[in-house]
Amino acid sequence: MKKYTFDLEGFAARHLAGDVEKLAELSLGEIQVLPLVYGFSTLDSADCDDTNLAWEVYRRLWGVKCVRESPGAPPDDLECRSKQWMRGDTMNSFRTLFGREVEDGGVAPDPVSGFQGLRRFGVEEELFGTAYEFWYTYRRIGNFLPLPNVKYGGKTMNTFRTAWHDYFDQFLAALYECLLGKPRANAMLMGLVDANAFFWDDYRGEVGWKRYVETFMLEDYCDENLVPKQLYRGLWHWRRGVSREAYVCACREYIQTASELIDRRGKRMMREVVRRSLQIANERRK
Repeated sequence: MKKYTFDLEGFAARHLAGDVEKLAELSLGEIQVLPLVYGFSTLDSADCDDTNLAWEVYRRLWGVKCVRESPGAPPDDLECRSKQWMRGDTMNSFRTLFGREVEDGGVAPDPVSGFQGLRRFGVEEELFGTAYEFWYTYRRIGNFLPLPNVKYGGKTMNTFRTAWHDYFDQFLAALYECLLGKPRANAMLMGLVDANAFFWDDYRGEVGWKRYVETFMLEDYCDENLVPKQLYRGLWHWRRGVSREAYVCACREYIQTASELIDRRGKRMMREVVRRSLQIANERRK
């Protein structure tokens, strides 16, 4: 089995002036053109939430590890169950609202060939620029989350998020209903939760849900009672009957809210990584 490793401190020394906390401000979109250098977990793609760099953060914060026989597609269900297979997930997405950032085969975002949603509604150039900047923001560590990836009904938790057009606030609300055993819980998502019981069993019920939110630093996505709250309008760029005004408002609100959430959570994550690293170093000196 290939072991996925990443020298986080070495990376920080070379590219972040030795400051690991600065990783919170780094867009992995800036380094995706060098997958072999920066240790992308899947050598046939540049999925930023599934890089060795991201997995090193997941490991240090939450003890989860990337386990698979080889890069690329996940193993079949039996292997998934035996190896408790996981993958990284991007919480606040980009393409649902703005469209693909570049035509197939491209690497960097291109407002000329990509951003179908923005072009469809003929938005002003200033919003193109803001969306272009957000493409880099949404690829920061504060927007990533490890999810269990055992299939159920031909879907994984990552791929089934499309049922909510990839809006994380809606997905989290549906997950909340499943983990608390609500009667109206989505049946397919409940099936995925049960199929991935190795991960989710620790987070069932009100106490378990509180543990999940606090462990993975999701408080900003919940109200004061830790119940998931609606954050976005939930539009998608190909939806019919959406006015230009409503679309532009949704874009601006989404970029502002998601950017703030990503920034806060990312800084919190990296502060905790540094704190734990210092704690381990101090314990070794004793």
